[in-house]
Amino acid sequence: MQWLRTTRVHSAEFFHGSLELLEENTSVIVFQGEHETRPLTDRAEAFARRVSKDVTVFDARDYALEGISPEFRGLLAPLVLDTVMDRVSKHLERVRGHSLDLRRFYRVMDY
Repeated sequence: MQWLRTTRVHSAEFFHGSLELLEENTSVIVFQGEHETRPLTDRAEAFARRVSKDVTVFDARDYALEGISPEFRGLLAPLVLDTVMDRVSKHLERVRGHSLDLRRFYRVMDY
């Protein structure tokens, strides 16, 4: 919605080609959950930090989630990170002066 040239890659796919796109100035955002694939995301983050000087991590463990049992945090992590990114998107909208409602193609034309 911000018309930024980006892509998203699951950490399970990262080492199957995407790592070749990294350069020193490549911006990388890592979304770290709390489930059994966490070590794989740790590995992707560690590699990204070796190459890029611009790595940001949003880690579900950074949010208290009072009253939530540790066994369920992994299930809730995507919801937590989605909520956090909604706030980030609103700030990005303001900073860039580009409304999140402004679209070129999505629901604008037939596809």
